[in-house]
Amino acid sequence: MTGMMKGVERKPVDEEAWQPWVDTVAASVGMDPSTVSIPIIHELTSAVSKARTRPMGPVAAHIWGLARGVHPEMDPEVLRQAIMAAAEER
Repeated sequence: MTGMMKGVERKPVDEEAWQPWVDTVAASVGMDPSTVSIPIIHELTSAVSKARTRPMGPVAAHIWGLARGVHPEMDPEVLRQAIMAAAEER
């Protein structure tokens, strides 16, 4: 995925290059790394940053992660959509 941000071209998302780091960090807190979805996190933070302000993107990702822990029975996509919808509200 590439795009322009303030005249600067974004580097493509390279999940393969990032996966070893994700594996290490997930293991450090006793998590299964397969539960970490880099594309969903990027989509969520990007959408919230555009709908609100850039600093709210990581906050939304944090809330999404907490919601997944509180509601493990819920589809992570449903939780993501709920957060994105809330971000669109003014």
